[in-house]
Amino acid sequence: MVSAWTRSTSPATEAGIIVTNNPTYCIEEVAEHTMALLLAAARKVAFYDRLVRAGRWEVPPGKPMFRLAGSTLGLIGFGNIARQVAVRAAAFGMTVLYSDPYVKDGQFDAPGRSTELGTLLANSDFVSVHAPLMPQTRGMIGDDALGKMKQSAWLINCSRGPLIDTGALVRALDAGKIAGCALDTTDPEPLPNPHPLRERDNVIINPHAAWYSEQAMVGLQAGAPGEVRRVLTGEWPVNVVNRDVKGRNRAGL
Repeated sequence: MVSAWTRSTSPATEAGIIVTNNPTYCIEEVAEHTMALLLAAARKVAFYDRLVRAGRWEVPPGKPMFRLAGSTLGLIGFGNIARQVAVRAAAFGMTVLYSDPYVKDGQFDAPGRSTELGTLLANSDFVSVHAPLMPQTRGMIGDDALGKMKQSAWLINCSRGPLIDTGALVRALDAGKIAGCALDTTDPEPLPNPHPLRERDNVIINPHAAWYSEQAMVGLQAGAPGEVRRVLTGEWPVNVVNRDVKGRNRAGL
């Protein structure tokens, strides 16, 4: 058995290997971190911190700032994490839109209204990326998508760095096409130093830390061993990616 995440499991299936993943250990953490970055962007928290550390005690340099309540959050992808972000955003009085080709409007008991991606980009004050990284989603936030966003909008990414075309993002920031971005994941990662995204007042960068908490670490470390234990005791694993392998795997399950 292999405990991992893969988008292409047919070779493992053909070899009779059960492939599992660990999809739930950090849902709360990433949702909370997404909201933390959103709030930091909206309230210019990182900018003001740097300002004060530089010896300045001033409000005007952070203008303009806008009330979060009544603003619109667009979620690209509406999986487990994005739906938890939607709950938190709604608690702040935000309107939630989402775009996900695999989710129907009203399918889940979570705040949000389904819409086309272009409509989401054009109407959102904050756009948060939560899509899985696949060949068809790599670079999906490029020149075209960024060009559809509001000039006052912020882009947030706590998913996978390559979902955003880094060159396109730099061009959009240079041209003032969006207000800024808050990134927990980048492409490449780690982000080289120097890099055009560094040293910008309207860019927040974290070191891929959204997944982490002490509780998440326990869940992460228990995930793979737990699945191995189930197989060794004759049980079918909980989080199987290649379910077609059932009945024709090396474990005899």
